[in-house]
Amino acid sequence: MAKISGTFCERLEAPERSFDRRSFRWIHRGKVWLLIGCPRGHWNPRKQRCKVGTRAYSMLEPVGRRVRCPRGEKRIRK
Repeated sequence: MAKISGTFCERLEAPERSFDRRSFRWIHRGKVWLLIGCPRGHWNPRKQRCKVGTRAYSMLEPVGRRVRCPRGEKRIRK
């Protein structure tokens, strides 16, 4: 499994309170890392599955040293 490392621009796709806190997972799609979660009220704790499918909470997109993140995005290092 790949590890998250480097400098990224973080874009929040939805508010954290709209997700069940037990359902967050990282997935890797191309160069982008997505933090996904299950909408609140749709998580099955016994099966540890989402009943309606997961949604994106935040997206990490890799950037170079001298590249600025677009407005509204936060620059982070992992």
